[in-house]
Amino acid sequence: MNNGNKIPIIGVGTYLMKDEHELSQIIGESLRIGYRLIDTAAVYRNETIIGKIISNISSYNLNRDDIFITTKLSPADQGRDKCKKAIMDSLERLKLSYIDLVLIHFPGSSRSTPKSPKNPENRRGSWQDLEELQQAGIVKNIGVSNYTIRHLEELFGYAKIKPVVNQIEVHPLFHSKELIDFCKKHSIIVQAYSSLGARDGWPILSTNLTLKKMAQKYEKTVAQILLKWALQHDLCIIPKTSKVERLKSNFQIFDFELSIEDMAQINGLNENHKFCWDPEPIL
Repeated sequence: MNNGNKIPIIGVGTYLMKDEHELSQIIGESLRIGYRLIDTAAVYRNETIIGKIISNISSYNLNRDDIFITTKLSPADQGRDKCKKAIMDSLERLKLSYIDLVLIHFPGSSRSTPKSPKNPENRRGSWQDLEELQQAGIVKNIGVSNYTIRHLEELFGYAKIKPVVNQIEVHPLFHSKELIDFCKKHSIIVQAYSSLGARDGWPILSTNLTLKKMAQKYEKTVAQILLKWALQHDLCIIPKTSKVERLKSNFQIFDFELSIEDMAQINGLNENHKFCWDPEPIL
């Protein structure tokens, strides 16, 4: 990262996972496989369960420093002082003495209209809180999620500490090339979510003839081709699954490389089709 700290290039996403047995199985198996990053958020409402699971980290022959925990500030908690309290609450739920990475989950605030001046005001207050939490050692790294170029440029105007990560929706149907290039130019890591197209995009990608032929060519699954495509664009990834077999499969992407021609073919699938929440209208 741009501050000299390191982040795993692949992690486990936990969106929509609230069942304790399911989460215990997935996180436990992921640690055994070799995953070291666990991605959560206040709005996922599973921090307490994850905290309980990782409090037994020694049972996996791992120390706290071996794993990387990301959480995110809820849009409901945007703003000066409110953000700080919310992150301290997350810290308590996660049963941690520090959080590896905290992201502002979305540039907008709950109960504010997209064009409300409260949005930039609250973002600024939240960032000031995060900077103070990092300086206090409670948070090791700070970043953002769903920020557009416009939101990042605004942040650069007042940030004392530069964001290390921008977590955004990226998949072949929504490439976000301009934003990715902007982040790279400013040494901000792009961490992709919904790498497989999310719930609505996966049926389109999984049945795409070009991708199916590539999967056959490389003796991999379509999901593995998509994850490798993201990695070869220098993105970090946090694929989410509730199936142990897919957890293993998603990790088996380091033994092959997509050719330049195949990368270009996948790039050509872009339709600027977004499946998740859209930050563009947010002032």
